[in-house]
Amino acid sequence: MTRRVRMLAIVAALLVFGGIGGCTGEDAQMSDGSSLTEAQATARVEELVRQVVAGITPEPRLDLLPTSLAEHPCIPNEGSAPTGKIYVVRSYYLKGLPKDRLSEAGQKIRDNWERAGHKITMTHMFESGQPQLSGETSDGFGLSLDTATTMELLLSVVSPCMRPTTPSPSAAP
Repeated sequence: MTRRVRMLAIVAALLVFGGIGGCTGEDAQMSDGSSLTEAQATARVEELVRQVVAGITPEPRLDLLPTSLAEHPCIPNEGSAPTGKIYVVRSYYLKGLPKDRLSEAGQKIRDNWERAGHKITMTHMFESGQPQLSGETSDGFGLSLDTATTMELLLSVVSPCMRPTTPSPSAAP
């Protein structure tokens, strides 16, 4: 499976598991009720990435998946009008991890996520050395970890939907 197809599958999984919540409401809200800006979402996504990889040994090199930098429009429910909202995602291949320690790295990511007070919504295939998991924060950010066909871990963190800083092409006049 190509990297682009794999990334689309991860984003789709996050949609299914509720990782991209709040896209149908009028305003994406943080848990304290303040409006989320694109800059805040980007900073929070990057902070969550750093938190979940902390303490993995050997320390992985984060190789950014360039397609994760593109604008990602929120997809409304079927038949709904476009929302004009976007979400921020950052996806990284975790390079330099020994193939026989992927489950250990996945467990560390899971432990870091839960230790920070976030919820794990799905785990799969840890016992086979190809860990997969998803999770969410109380403020609507999502986590996805998958094992790529190259036997590298692919980590993605996604924000809730928000109004873009500049008008989105998905905004209908």
